[in-house]
Amino acid sequence: MRPRELHSYYYRDRWSERDLCNDFPGDEILIDGLHAMQRHLWNNGVQLTIPVVRVMNTAHFIAAYMFATTCSGEQLEYDALADMSLGRDRQMFRVALIVLAAMLARTVGYRARQCRNLILDNRDPDFDEGVTLYDRFLQSAEKRFAEEDFLIDTHEQIQRLTAQNEQLIAENTELKIKYHVMEEKYQQVNIGTQNNNCTQIENQYNITYVVPAQEDTGWSKAKPNTDSGHQQNANSYTPPIPREGDYNGVRLYIEERKKYDEQFKDYCTHHNRKELCMRLTKEFGWFVDDKSLGRNIQRNI
Repeated sequence: MRPRELHSYYYRDRWSERDLCNDFPGDEILIDGLHAMQRHLWNNGVQLTIPVVRVMNTAHFIAAYMFATTCSGEQLEYDALADMSLGRDRQMFRVALIVLAAMLARTVGYRARQCRNLILDNRDPDFDEGVTLYDRFLQSAEKRFAEEDFLIDTHEQIQRLTAQNEQLIAENTELKIKYHVMEEKYQQVNIGTQNNNCTQIENQYNITYVVPAQEDTGWSKAKPNTDSGHQQNANSYTPPIPREGDYNGVRLYIEERKKYDEQFKDYCTHHNRKELCMRLTKEFGWFVDDKSLGRNIQRNI
């Protein structure tokens, strides 16, 4: 029967004894010991079947939890982990802790000794007898584990999370670059369109703009040149009126108007922005706010 996937955060369940021995070579003597204990129990009339792979996965999970977290100093914590991992099977719960004790006995390190003493402290005589019996079936007492050996799944998870984080950072950086490039292109196209709008209309469609009937401002227009080199009538051209609230368009309108209207250019030179905006308000038919225009000019200096 395949083991259940209970330990995915700290430990990934292995599906067979071969998988366990491939990833943890020291498991071979522990697994052989379980098979020897199984035969001993059957020979002595004890009808108990040990699910070897499930017990080994539980022992590895608790070991990984021990070395990946701060030891709580409570035996009950590890008992509860083993009990829940094995579906509250009290007999297998004891077997798993006995295997864990043998595993920690073959692990080099202060923490391994500390945790082994913790899980063995103040056990009943039957448990202590099981620890002694199992140790008899182990063919070698050689230490074959290091504390780091139990954290291979945790390390893999950290590496995966690190790789995912690096990928997200790279994608975010790439998106920011694309956004800035698109923003710059939009600004260039928008400004170019505003600057060339009148000339494009005039050249492509031969349309002439006439100043709408308004109160006489006394402004006269300079004569803009066409592509053919001919001059138009001085009063035949003025830039199109910007949309209401489009202060980028107002700024471009003023710059464009100065090119063809010397009196308008002179007016801008000798009047402040507020007075200019009052003029433009009358001409545009919508209120031109001098402060909003000023902020737009500052951004485009």
